[in-house]
Amino acid sequence: MSGETAEHRAKPDGKHGKFLVADMESSVTAVRIVAGFLGGTKTPVMSGVPSSKAAADVVSLMPQKLQKKAFEVAGRSAALRQNKVSEIDVDAIDQWVVDEYSAERTGRETYPAVMIGAVSGAAFFLAAALGIPFLPQTTLVAVKDADPAPDDPKHALQRWAPTAREIAENNPRISVYHMHDPAQDRPMMEKVAFFRLKRAGLGPVYQEFLRDRLAPGGHIITLENTRTWRVTQTGERSFFQLGCLGGLLEEEYFTGSQRLSDFLRTEGSAHRKWDAPAATGRLPDGEWGFDPALAEELDDVARHNGWQRRRLYQNEPQDASAFIAEFFRDWYRRLGWEDNRLLAQTYTMLDPEVTIATGSVPFWNRFHMRPSFKVLSEYLESTEEYAEILVSLFSNGVRSPGLVELSEWEELATRHASTRGGAIGMNPKTFPLDAGHPLRYRHALESVGSHRDLPESLTVADIDAFAHTYGIARDADSLPEHRDDVTGEGIRNPVSWVGG
Repeated sequence: MSGETAEHRAKPDGKHGKFLVADMESSVTAVRIVAGFLGGTKTPVMSGVPSSKAAADVVSLMPQKLQKKAFEVAGRSAALRQNKVSEIDVDAIDQWVVDEYSAERTGRETYPAVMIGAVSGAAFFLAAALGIPFLPQTTLVAVKDADPAPDDPKHALQRWAPTAREIAENNPRISVYHMHDPAQDRPMMEKVAFFRLKRAGLGPVYQEFLRDRLAPGGHIITLENTRTWRVTQTGERSFFQLGCLGGLLEEEYFTGSQRLSDFLRTEGSAHRKWDAPAATGRLPDGEWGFDPALAEELDDVARHNGWQRRRLYQNEPQDASAFIAEFFRDWYRRLGWEDNRLLAQTYTMLDPEVTIATGSVPFWNRFHMRPSFKVLSEYLESTEEYAEILVSLFSNGVRSPGLVELSEWEELATRHASTRGGAIGMNPKTFPLDAGHPLRYRHALESVGSHRDLPESLTVADIDAFAHTYGIARDADSLPEHRDDVTGEGIRNPVSWVGG
C-alpha cells in the first residue's frame, strides 16, 4: 500500500477523534452500532444515553417547547467550540473508527471482508449479516454557532466559508461540505453549523486497518450511492450545500413552493423561501453520496494485495432496502426460520442484533418523509405478504415539509399485514417532536417477538448467489446510468451488485 508505514508515523489519537465527531449522525452511529454488534454489546443511538422506557415517557410528558429545546441541546452538546476548528483531524477520526473494531472490543483479530463507503441500510444490516466492519467515507463534525441564520443561506455561506476552507487545507485528502438544511435540521441548527468530511483517499489509518485486519483473499465491499446535489464552491475542496434528501424536493430548496412557504410561516420565519447562493456545480451529496475517487484507490489496493472487490451500486441510499429485506427473508428460510415479520427501521433508530435475534426482516427507511414512505409502500405492494409489519420511526424535532403522519404509517402497515401492523416506539401525541424516542426505541424493538441465538454469519458468496437470483448481479462494464430525481418525477434507479 502507499503511504507511510506505522513504524514511521505517529499514531493518530483515537480519543481525540471521538471528541471530534458528532455522535448523533448516520455514519458515526453506523460505526458504533456495527462495532457493538460484532462485540456483542448493546449500543445506544447516542453514546452515554442508555435505553430507558420509563425515562422516555417522562421526557415525552414535557411541554412541546421544552421537547424542541431538547433537540437544540442535543445538537449543541455534540458541537466543537470555534477555537477547536484547527484541531479537526480526519486521521484522528479514522483512528477512532478503527479503534471501535479493535480485537479487544470485538474479539476478532481478522475479518473476511470490510465494507467501506457511503452510509445506508446496507452499512447496518449487510455488515451485521456478514459479521464485518463498516468504515465510513463521510463523517460529520459540528461547530457551535453564535450567529445562526437558518433562513439566510447566503449569510451562512459567508460566515462559515473560511472555516470550511481551513478544515480542507488542514486535511488535504478530503472535501468539506458545509451542510445547511433549514427544513430537516432546523432545531439542531439553532446554535450549530455542520460540516461533513468526505474522504477521496483511504489515508494511513484505513490502509493499516486493511493490511492488518482483512484476511488474505478477503473482500473489500464499497457502498456507492451515486446521488448528487447542487453545491456552491467556497474554496479548494470546500463547498456549501443547501438542503439534503428528505421531505422537500431538491428543486424546492432553490425555487420555493407553497408547502415551503407554509412551513416557514408556521415556524415564525420572516422568509417564505430561501435566497439560495448560486450553484457552481453538482457533487456527490454531502451526507449520502459516494466520491468514486475512493473506489479507484481501493481497486488498486485490492489488486496489489490479492483481495477481491464487490460494489453495492445505487442512486439514493434507500434504493437497496428491498433487496436487503428479500436477502434476509431468503436467509431465514434457509435457516428454517419463519420470515413473516417485517421490521421497518428509520435513519439511526435501529438494531441489527435485535432484528436478527427476533427473526425480523429489516427494511431501512432513510427518514420519516414522503419519499421513504413511497419506497416502503412500493415494496409492500410487490413482495409476498407478511403476517406482521412493524414500523419504527425517527423524531427530528420539527414538522418538516413532506412529513408523513404517524397514523398514515400505521394504516400502511395494517393494510399490508395479515395479522398485525402498526408503528412502535413513538409517542403518538408528540411525534415528530418526541424527544424521548431515542430512549424508548430499543425497548420497542426488543419487544416485537421472542429472541434466539444469533446464527453463523453469512458470506460474500451468499450475497453473490442471491444477487444473481434477484437479478441485480452485474459486471462493472454494464452498470446502468443513474438519474437524480431533482423535481419529484418519481424516478426509480436500478440497484446493482457488482463483482460476484
